Order: sequence, then C-alpha cells, then structure tokens
Amino acid sequence: MPKNYAKRACHSYVIENVELWTPGGPLQNQSLRIEAGRLREWGAQVASPEGVERVRGGGRILLPAGVDAQVHLRVPGQGHKETPETGLLAALKGGYSAVLTMPNTQPTIDCVEVLRRGQDEVREFENEFGVHVFWSAAITKKLNSEELTGFEDLVRAGVRAFTNDGLGVNSDRVMEEAFAKLEKLGVPLLQHAEFPGHGGSLAPGPVQLRVGAAPYPDEPEWKMVERDLRELRKHPRARYHVLHVSSRRTLDLVRSARKEGLQVTAEVTPHHLYFNSETLDPENTSFKMNPPIRSPEDQRALWEALADGTLDFVATDHAPHEALMKTGQFDKVAFGTLGLETTLSVLLDGWKKGLLSRERLVEIWAGKPAEFLRLPSGFGAFQVDAPFHAVWVDVNAPEHVYTEASISSLSKNSCFIGAQLPGRIQGAFHERSVFVFP
Repeated sequence: MPKNYAKRACHSYVIENVELWTPGGPLQNQSLRIEAGRLREWGAQVASPEGVERVRGGGRILLPAGVDAQVHLRVPGQGHKETPETGLLAALKGGYSAVLTMPNTQPTIDCVEVLRRGQDEVREFENEFGVHVFWSAAITKKLNSEELTGFEDLVRAGVRAFTNDGLGVNSDRVMEEAFAKLEKLGVPLLQHAEFPGHGGSLAPGPVQLRVGAAPYPDEPEWKMVERDLRELRKHPRARYHVLHVSSRRTLDLVRSARKEGLQVTAEVTPHHLYFNSETLDPENTSFKMNPPIRSPEDQRALWEALADGTLDFVATDHAPHEALMKTGQFDKVAFGTLGLETTLSVLLDGWKKGLLSRERLVEIWAGKPAEFLRLPSGFGAFQVDAPFHAVWVDVNAPEHVYTEASISSLSKNSCFIGAQLPGRIQGAFHERSVFVFP
C-alpha cells in the first residue's frame, strides 16, 4: 500500500511553542519535553538539553491523541474488509492512540485462543504506527445469546469489555447471568441495543417512504435498554454501556438509570451527530448503518446529551466492508460505515457551531473513553512521566471535501465522502515516533 505519511524515530525531543487543548481549557505558548517516549515536563518553559531535537510548534494546536472504544478492526479472519495495517493506519491518520476492537470476527473472539491469534496479528502494526489495540470479547459463544463465554479467562488474557456488537443479547436470562458475573469482575458489558425482527433499514420518515426501504423504528433500541436496566437492577454494581445511541428515548432511559445510581454509560457515533434522516443520501449505501440515522430532533438531542454528559464520549463504530457487500438494493446490503479518519473533523464542526465546548471536545475525544476502558497512564491525557501520545491539528484549515482518495482503510464505505469537513490533522507523536501527514 502507498506510504502516505512520514515517520522518524526520536528518542528525546522538545516541542516548542504550541497551544495545548486540555479538559481544563487551552494553554498557549507551551513547550513539552519528551525523553525515551515519555512526557517529562511541560509548561511555558522547559529544560532543553544540548543536542536534543527541537520541534517548532509555531503556535499550532496539540491535543491528546484520541481513544476509540468501538472499532471493527476485522481481526482475525476478515482481511478482505480491513487488515491490521490499513486499520491502524486509518486510526493513526485519524488522530488516535488506542482503539477497542470488536469481537464479531471470523472466528468470533469468544475464547482465549482466538483472542491470542488476533493479538499476534496486530503486533507488528501497533509498533509501526504507535496505535495500541485493546480487546473486547463476545458476551456469548458464537454471538448466539445462549451460553456465556469464559469471562474470567478472557479478562486474564487482556479483555477490557464484553459485547456481541452487531447483535443484541435477546435472552433476559443470559443478560442477568452476564451482569451477575461481570459485577464481580468490574468489566463493562457493551450492548448493541436492538431486538430482532423489525427487518428495517432506514428510520421511518419521508426519505424512507420515498425510496421504499423497510422502516427501522427506535423501539428495538430503547426497549432493549429498558429490558437491560430491569436486569441490571438485580446486580447494581455491574457496569452497563449502551453502544451507538440513536434515539432521544434511549437518552431518557440513561438519565433515569443514573438517577437511580446505576453504573450506566453511553456513547454516540460521529455519523449520528453529523447527519440526520433529512440530510442523508439514500442512494448511497454507505448510509446504511445500524442503528440508522434518525430525525433532526434526535440529532439535536444527541448533541445536547453529548454536551451535558448524558453521552459519555464519541466512538466511531468503524465498520469496513468490501465493495460487494455494499453494492445493490439498500435493504439488502450490509450495515456499516467507516469513521476513524473523520471523527475529529465532526467534533470540530460541532465546536465551531457552538454545540460543544472546546473543553468537552477534548474529554469526549480522549479522556472519557480512556477512563471508561481504564487504560494505562498516557492514553487520553497529557501526563508527566507517562508515554506521550498527541495529535497536531490545524483547526482553522479551510474546509475540505472528503474524498475516497483520502481513505486509508482497505474498504471505502464512508458516508462522509463528499462532505465539507473542517480542520486538518497534520501529524502525531507516539512515544519515540514522530509522524507527519501530507
């Protein structure tokens, strides 16, 4: 594949004169000293030993590198959709330091043996790109909602969350059993909230009626969350997370559960923030995703919930598919769209429109997902003596039209192709490596 980045190794370096964006607000005229890949100090003035390389910031903006808690890296077994190389390059170019990969692979990540295979496959490209892969495993064997996987063994092998993403867990009994076990382990359950049987593709409305696609209402989502909360109340110390919320009715349930003291978190995707059912293109099958993009009222409610903390962070649900799987009638093609390389632009768009504060942007981009996954120090924040992960951004770059040629992923099914997006990621710092993007 073409190498569309420049990389150089830097054991120790000083980044001079940058504006740092942090959850506490922007800090101007800052410098940072990195030694052996770790941030040793930062401030208006830092020690600059003789012979250490200097990186001139010129007042540009530096953010903590992002953390994406929902990525379909397609490892192991689905290299026709995404490879470790293309997926982690997309994460690098999108500004990330860490991703949580989903287990609906071939074979399913439902045992330690398959997990180890995946871990081995990504290691070379973690080292090349500086992006770390963290792992989720299936809640049930073969994603069938019948028999739980071996939670304890999988956690010992490095799993940080359990999910059947792509499918909801239909059985009340299995959900209650999962909460009972996970309550003791302290590891979150990530629910793809969808009861089956609706057969839908697009949110109900004028566009859905015009193109004749089957309607996909929000009831399958919020009803599953409602069911899950009933089971969660039996094990209130369990951690429950709602993936890719699309409906304002789900938001109401999340708020109510938190008032009860339940450990409930939730996320939203960039495509549910940027588009609504009136702005999507139903002729473009990259707009078929699960759950579907909903009404302008839902879109507005999602932005408000992200700003006020009801939604904890943004996760891409990056779901690459080969062209064959996205070619044909809208109702028949696969669900899924790309997201790794466009998310920061979506958040900058929300900030520029006053939908999100700069401080909250940094939280939902990096700090909150890192905290949720309980990642090691250095992920999601600038921390002294921790590994250094940062992304260099021109937030004032002219808006650009996102094109297929911009995509690093192996698959090209991005609903953002043709969108006018703000900001430009200019480079990244990952421990001992400095990356520059054209």
